[in-house]
Amino acid sequence: MHAKLGSMGIMNDGFAVDYMALTVPVINRLEATARVTAVSSGKNLAFGQVDGRLVIGSDEFKLASITGIYEFPYGDVIVGNSDGLFTFRDGKEVKFQEHATGIDLITGNGNNAIAIDGMGRAHLLDSKSNSILLDVNSVLFVKIGPTVAIATESGQVYTYSLDGLKTWERPMRGDVGERITAIGWNQDLLIVAREGHGLVPGEEEALEIEHWNNGDLVKRLDVNHRVVAIDGAWMGLDMGGLMCDEEIVAELHHPAHIVIDRGDYALVGSWFHLHRISSQGSEWSVETKGIVEYVSTNNEGTAVLISGFDQNDYTDSEPVVVIDSTVAPVALIEEDTAIDDWGDAPVIEVSAEDIYGDETSIEELAGISQPAASDQSGLLDALNDEIIQEDTKEEEEDLMFALSLDAEEIISPSPDAGGDQSLVAEEDGTAVVTLDGSGTRDPQERIASWSWVDSSGKEIADSPTLRVRLNRGRHRLELRIKDNDGRWSSDSIDIRIE
Repeated sequence: MHAKLGSMGIMNDGFAVDYMALTVPVINRLEATARVTAVSSGKNLAFGQVDGRLVIGSDEFKLASITGIYEFPYGDVIVGNSDGLFTFRDGKEVKFQEHATGIDLITGNGNNAIAIDGMGRAHLLDSKSNSILLDVNSVLFVKIGPTVAIATESGQVYTYSLDGLKTWERPMRGDVGERITAIGWNQDLLIVAREGHGLVPGEEEALEIEHWNNGDLVKRLDVNHRVVAIDGAWMGLDMGGLMCDEEIVAELHHPAHIVIDRGDYALVGSWFHLHRISSQGSEWSVETKGIVEYVSTNNEGTAVLISGFDQNDYTDSEPVVVIDSTVAPVALIEEDTAIDDWGDAPVIEVSAEDIYGDETSIEELAGISQPAASDQSGLLDALNDEIIQEDTKEEEEDLMFALSLDAEEIISPSPDAGGDQSLVAEEDGTAVVTLDGSGTRDPQERIASWSWVDSSGKEIADSPTLRVRLNRGRHRLELRIKDNDGRWSSDSIDIRIE
């Protein structure tokens, strides 16, 4: 039974704690030598790096840049990279499937997995690593539940049987202005989160979720939040927070872009923290040195791998952190900061007479130079001048009349992030990309702010155009604009760095 937050914290698994910041201890750190790009927790603890280093348990391998890892229940590990798909068993490579465009992502559930290649095509894999190419392109999201659910960049949603046959297609809600922001399974229910931009007359502007059961629409609900991650009954929000059964149970300061359903609780990745959150609210959080990008847990929740990148090219690579999400939390102890170093500063010896005397200032005693006094007479004279108040009533009336004439002709701005891009990486595995939102339509100059954000929800710029350096792989960037009425709209592009 859970207690409400108050003078006491959450009562969990028979223990109660005082209300304070809680965390769980790190049980291991797997040292990385380059940026980590995939993790997997099962019978083996595995991770891969951007430079091709692959670690599976105590074994190491050298491949091209790693893009995805998934372990089947009996221990076979499939690994994707720029060359194709590899299968490892008992510390040995047992199978290789070449893909000319490489593999961008691997996700799985139980004895089934999906690999997305560089062309955005989906390959259904069984536990023997047999592959079936599904008849869908430009895949955006994939979730495996009772069947395989796939959302595309054009806003289409399909389901496929586990033997690769298409079983359902979601009806589109208008040809313009709809975007799928997340999909997920809650047992037999397929949950689809959509964003209707209302770009043309007759189409609604809404942030909704839909519940589908065997092709039938069970429920449609306007949640007033952009949902960016779904697993079970849990939904992560772009503006920071976690929902459970359509109710917000925790508010976070950053997007909840990773959500893992654990039944009575969820593991949530947001910015530099992994949170454990129940229907009663946040139970604890673990802070990592890098932004949480990849999280994987074994079935028991006793080995949770967390990896991320701090986006600082001048520091060492961040390790893969291992925690046990089932242990009792402990009080968070703040680490010493650089303030403690101030104790080494030289001591200024000053007598009481010096401090309370009239001739020497405190600044002079401390050795702080003071600027010469400036002549402020001109400023005082200006303030004493007669203030002339002009009659602006007539001008205001003319302005209001002009605005009333145009009130029915307001044209909302329409964002344009530009076209998708494909570039070749330099020797260091990165490429400079130009993001250009200058094609955005704004005939009445109603745009109040600009924002470019990455797939984790982090803002990377507040200007229409910029140049950024991206690592090898596939990236999705979004241009968001806000008009004078406070309404947001967005457009996104995909960038592939080979």
